[in-house]
Amino acid sequence: MKYVLFALSAYLWGSIPFSYLVARAKGVDLKRVGSGNVGATNVARSVGLPYGVLAFLLDWGKGVLAAWLALRWGLPVWLSAFAVAGHNWSPFMGFKSGKGVATTLGILVVLSWPVFLLTLGVWVGLAALTRYVSVASVTALLLSPLWLWLFGASGEGIGLMLGLGLLSAFQHRENFRRLLRGEEHRLGEKSRARTK
Repeated sequence: MKYVLFALSAYLWGSIPFSYLVARAKGVDLKRVGSGNVGATNVARSVGLPYGVLAFLLDWGKGVLAAWLALRWGLPVWLSAFAVAGHNWSPFMGFKSGKGVATTLGILVVLSWPVFLLTLGVWVGLAALTRYVSVASVTALLLSPLWLWLFGASGEGIGLMLGLGLLSAFQHRENFRRLLRGEEHRLGEKSRARTK
């Protein structure tokens, strides 16, 4: 029962759509601009970099809180994945929300702050090289289990990040389709209103 209550709580606080709320406070509906994704990248493109950073930190904090509380209360850290699930499939957004990168990174910093910094460095390098946030995000997260293994992390933590990295790849599937069509947004491009 303790596991169930924690999982439900993590899902609910993970489902708070901070990115959407930050953009909405500036009069922008994220679902109608750019990729339509309710995440920090779309906030940065449509509202501005400072607001994107704020949205990222708020979404990152979801993962930090979930993982920290799980460890603090002697619960399996994999339960923190429910915060990512809440972010990705928020009931407040019709079960269509973000892609979970920031929240996953929040979990990672609790598991190992050196691996978090290394993963962030990989992300920055790939983003600068390719100018595709989707490529940088998925690649950096998929490499994080390797870094955790090299740093002697637990099997549970490695498995958790492997699962979340694969989930991130799945959540970015439409980005990769746009990439193949040559339609994916590059870093630094402004979002345009979506037409349907």
